[in-house]
Amino acid sequence: MDNLLRTMAIITEEYASQNLSGMWASVITGLVVVFLILGILIGFIYLIGLFSNIGKKKEKKAKKAPEAPVAEPAPVVEEEVYEEDDSEIIAVISAAIAAYGEQEGKTYAIKKIKRSEKQPRSSWGTAGVIDNTRPF
Repeated sequence: MDNLLRTMAIITEEYASQNLSGMWASVITGLVVVFLILGILIGFIYLIGLFSNIGKKKEKKAKKAPEAPVAEPAPVVEEEVYEEDDSEIIAVISAAIAAYGEQEGKTYAIKKIKRSEKQPRSSWGTAGVIDNTRPF
């Protein structure tokens, strides 16, 4: 027990300048342990990636199997364009405008209702783009 206490007294000197070798040993040991554990984690993640890609490689090989060539081109199918009945939409728009006018005490008249062109993205997508590109 006395031997252990003497060893601890040597390591834990009163001033840091008296124990520089112990300080550098602690720093180097800490760095080695940190980088060793990081290397082990990187290797573990790499192995998980290898095992998860094995199933995907088998699926790709199965998809690459050659299929029998098609001799005849497929017939062209004409798409039927259905004209929608816009009377319900017009009724809803006119009811909304009438309710808005009633709140203000005014009467509004609808002159023209025109269907807009199809937007390249949905209204939610457009709102997201506007929200994310708004200046600070």
